[in-house]
Amino acid sequence: MSEPMITLEHLSHAYEDENGTCVYAVKDISLTIGAGEFIAIIGTNGSGKSTLAKHLNGLLLPTSGRCIINGKATSDMKNIWAIRQEVGMVFQHPDNQIVASIVEEDVAFGPENLGVPSEEIQERVKQSLARVGMTSFAKHGPHLLSGGQKQRVAIAGILAMHSQCIVLDEPTAMLDPEGRREVMETLLQLHAEGITIVLITHFMEEAVQADRVVVIQEGVLAEEGTPHTVFSQAERLRNMGLDVPVAAEVADWLRRRQVHVPSQVITKEELGDILCP
Repeated sequence: MSEPMITLEHLSHAYEDENGTCVYAVKDISLTIGAGEFIAIIGTNGSGKSTLAKHLNGLLLPTSGRCIINGKATSDMKNIWAIRQEVGMVFQHPDNQIVASIVEEDVAFGPENLGVPSEEIQERVKQSLARVGMTSFAKHGPHLLSGGQKQRVAIAGILAMHSQCIVLDEPTAMLDPEGRREVMETLLQLHAEGITIVLITHFMEEAVQADRVVVIQEGVLAEEGTPHTVFSQAERLRNMGLDVPVAAEVADWLRRRQVHVPSQVITKEELGDILCP
């Protein structure tokens, strides 16, 4: 693994319910994410994925344990401003992230708040929109964009702050298939450029494209490994209430009917190669 970008040390987050009972949304999670790595985090609704994500740029602080970003602990308030420049967040609902009436003004919002000189802001906006394939929409109103385009504008706003890590909390949940494709292509391109990607998703076809998959169950880290390691355990994932990629599901179905398909088959390309050599 490359140098750590994010380190979680026995991180827990607890709250009191209406009865005054202590409830752990996240409990004793230790995890290291390398600079430039693409991590997918999966789990059922209420498993603690979003709570975990909000710790990664200091939106939430640990009840116990530590979250360290490039050597800076989120629990030290003097680090929060720097951490939020290094780690940007993209949320599920595209419209909730738009702050300006023109696309290029929205992308410029972050650098302006950092006090970046005007000429440099213009260059950052231009470069960021180009990196997400939205240059031709610079003068458009965000209300004219599709959901996938709005998410790419949100990503451009993070890039304009020169952030090196993007945490995305189910960014494609509200999108149609075309929008999901646009966002995933953008993330894969940014990953190829060296940006650290942390993707919370319930679409297993997205998770299978990551370098590593982390499974959260009832607030606890239940499994982590390469997509092949995690998704080859189809029955275990189903018992957790999770889906697996369609190709992995078909491969598992065939194995249970005595058709020889290796356990590591999890993508449609791999399945096609095995069935039609």
